[in-house]
Amino acid sequence: MSGAIVEGDGGAEISGVQPDSRRVKPGDLFVAVPGIRADGHAFIADAVAAGAAAVAVQPDAQVPDGVAAVRVPSTRSALGELAAEFYGRPARRLRVAGITGTDGKTTTTHMAEHVLQAGGIVAGAMSTIAYSVAGRESDNTSGQTTIEADQIQAWLKQMVDAGVRCAVIETTSHALVQERVNACDFDVAAFTNVGHDHLDYHATWEEYLEAKARLIDLAAKAADKGIEKTAVLNRDDPSYERLSHRAISRRWSYGLTTAADLHPLELGITDTGSHFRLKTPLGETYVTLAVPARFNVYNAMCAAGVCLALGVPLEDVGKGLASFEGVRGRLERVDLGQDFRVFIDFAHSAGALASALVELRPFTQGRLIVVFGSTARSDHDRPGMGRSAAQFSDFFIITTDDPLDEDPVEIARDVQSGAEGKAPGLDYEIVIDRRAAIRRAIELARPRDTVLLAGKGHERSMRVAGGSEPWDERAEAEAAIRERLAAAR
Repeated sequence: MSGAIVEGDGGAEISGVQPDSRRVKPGDLFVAVPGIRADGHAFIADAVAAGAAAVAVQPDAQVPDGVAAVRVPSTRSALGELAAEFYGRPARRLRVAGITGTDGKTTTTHMAEHVLQAGGIVAGAMSTIAYSVAGRESDNTSGQTTIEADQIQAWLKQMVDAGVRCAVIETTSHALVQERVNACDFDVAAFTNVGHDHLDYHATWEEYLEAKARLIDLAAKAADKGIEKTAVLNRDDPSYERLSHRAISRRWSYGLTTAADLHPLELGITDTGSHFRLKTPLGETYVTLAVPARFNVYNAMCAAGVCLALGVPLEDVGKGLASFEGVRGRLERVDLGQDFRVFIDFAHSAGALASALVELRPFTQGRLIVVFGSTARSDHDRPGMGRSAAQFSDFFIITTDDPLDEDPVEIARDVQSGAEGKAPGLDYEIVIDRRAAIRRAIELARPRDTVLLAGKGHERSMRVAGGSEPWDERAEAEAAIRERLAAAR
């Protein structure tokens, strides 16, 4: 590793790589990483006491006498490299695609994984929702979309051991800036869109875009595995102009216009999905999607570009997309035979909420009702969520969504401040208890209305001041619908 200096016993046997001193086991290499809230260098003694065989530290760190150490310019940068080396560089034994963007990352990740699997290519995926290895899926309960560098490498090693040939990794801007994916040796860098979220972490949109663009740089310089390094870009997004100038061997664009390398012909969209002929650089294939909304047409085109770049035959791409049934909590329909529609979606920003409502509007003959809240970590966007609901729905209910240690009532008031021109009681209500809010929306729904439950999506917990409480949005929706149906009998 460039710039590394070994001190002490360079032959120390390492049984694992661990950046969390609380999880160190005898024989581990403890990597002291500076974090936002704490610096791992403060816990070197704890790691040694727990049995660490060696430590990785930055140049000026103090290390106890007799402890083997690796001094590196940046332990944050080194963590992924050290873990990758420990696990035998698993990414170099896989074809790897990274999916980044503001919206649609999770769906596109699992779409691509599904197409690969459907085409007979053993695949794996890591996303906000789940880790999937050769068709076996386990929930992502980490609270992170893209987990820490050492954990990513451990999952990639599991994939290699299970016979996986291609891996798809949902990749956030935070993960790119924090260098969690530096040792992933990407072959494909794909982008959904670049909105205006996370400007609490990134000072400007340009900085946010630059963070995302690092994925192209990582792919361009990654180890050669015999396939052309490819960027898959959304030509209809404002990010395209800048991203398209990033150096990489091959660049494919997708969009609704014929100027894009991948685009739909004879596009038809219904309330249950879409159908189109997909024009690609490798020919045409017919696509029928069983997931609704125009943004899923974009997701499908992006996933198609990824899979074609990874070597999936064109005809298998169309067949694979046709059998994709959607992702939990992403515009997921709840149908128990009621005479109104109910959807669950993870939309938890102003832009995502507006997008979901805009997509549902053309297929809603009655009213469009939405239940949503704002999380404790997104105070900059609270009035914007209120504005989105006010502009694009007919009636909305402001409720709670992961308040942590903030007062849910105050959060709701912040959201309400964006709903200018709308009258409480007439145009919206505030129902702080989310379970009660869902029941209220279901109670208000009339035939041909659409109810959107936004924000929680696939999540299995509600994060409150006392910790995390179990939560299942679909179970709550189904219970409310059953009560409504029972009362009508």
